[in-house]
Amino acid sequence: MNAVSISLSDEQLNELQATVYLHIKEEIERAREDCRLEQVYMTKKETCIYLHVSNNILDKFIEAGLPKVSLAGITRFNKQAIDQWLLGNFER
Repeated sequence: MNAVSISLSDEQLNELQATVYLHIKEEIERAREDCRLEQVYMTKKETCIYLHVSNNILDKFIEAGLPKVSLAGITRFNKQAIDQWLLGNFER
């Protein structure tokens, strides 16, 4: 098979690198947003998705002491507190 050679000036190479970097950065940011990695507090539905459990199982976890934050009737769950609670309650 024959090799193909492409010659780029320094300016073209820099522009290509900047373009590739920008696209990769945008895709990483989009993936982080899709996974909600920047979000600290989650709704009940998001917590079910995060833990891969049903709403009924989450209710059982809450009854067993799963940490939650409630303010003015709004309940949120902290990812770090959930992870620590899981380690303390389900670690083998």
